This record gives sequence, C-alpha cells and structure tokens, in this order.
Amino acid sequence: MIFSVSLVISLSLVSLAAQNKIGAKGARAVVQTFFSLLKSQQYAALYDYLPSEFQQQLTREQLTQSLQRLDSFIAIERMEMGRIQEKGEFAVIETTIYGRLKKPMKFDGAEVTEGRVSVQQYLYKEKNQWKIATADNRIRDYFLKHHPQFNNQFELSSPKFEFKQNGQWVVPRPRFGTKP
Repeated sequence: MIFSVSLVISLSLVSLAAQNKIGAKGARAVVQTFFSLLKSQQYAALYDYLPSEFQQQLTREQLTQSLQRLDSFIAIERMEMGRIQEKGEFAVIETTIYGRLKKPMKFDGAEVTEGRVSVQQYLYKEKNQWKIATADNRIRDYFLKHHPQFNNQFELSSPKFEFKQNGQWVVPRPRFGTKP
C-alpha cells in the first residue's frame, strides 16, 4: 500500500509538472521531455511545466521537496506511451510508468520491489504551449470541474497500479479492516 501511495504521489507530481520549455511541439514530446526531467531529478525545472492555475497552488520549492522525499524511496525507471487522443486544445496520452522501491516491502506475504502505474496524462494548451494537468485525484477533479468540455471529449480511465510478484504483474487486492 505504501508503494502504491508513493507511486501515486510520484506520478501525480510528475504529471503535475511537465510542460513549458517545449513551445509548440506536440503533446507526446512534452510528456517525454517531462519524464526525462523527472528521471534525471531536475525537479525545480519541472515547475516551469505546470499550468499557471496549478502554479498558483504550489510553489517551486514545495514541488521540489515533495519529489525529493519521493525519490528517497522510489526510483522511477522508465515510461511507455500508448494511445494519444487529441482534440483541439486538449489531449490525453496513455502512459505506463515503472519504478523500483529503494527498500523492498512485504505485500500479501511476498517481497515487492517493482511497481507500475498505467495513467492517462491530461494536457491542454495554455498560451499555445501544451501543459500537463494530471496529478492526484484532487488536481484531476479540479481540472475536470473547470474544463467540463474535456470530460465529454475523451475516453477517460482511472490509474491502475500493479506490483511485480513472482515474475508476474498483479493488481493489489484491497485490504479491508487495515489502516493505511
């Protein structure tokens, strides 16, 4: 559970940050550049990729500190991009991000060291530049509330977390009656 929460935070902050230096390049290039900055731990540079409405809610220092904390227990390794949906000023890119725990943990009796999350990256154009507006559920809900036309134009899905156990990717089962 800690891994999934950490990965959610990581991916949320990753998505939250990526955008500005790319200019008019395509949405796919923006997501790839953002991931490269994240992987190379250029956290302060990621702030420049936030949509302006999110920059008003989070300082560069807060973003950097959050990502540094996350880096203390997860190493983000690679990202795969899938289907791209683009309509006008909006786009959705399906991604799968892979990571490794720096300290293995036990989950359902097995040691877990690797995880992945399949998550859609939401993008929109701000001053003719693609901005990434995907983050945690709070930011995602905020974005969808303030851009209702986005929700109606695309096939949206929730993030899907998986852990590698015994060489197989498995979806964690909910644990009822346990505290996070």
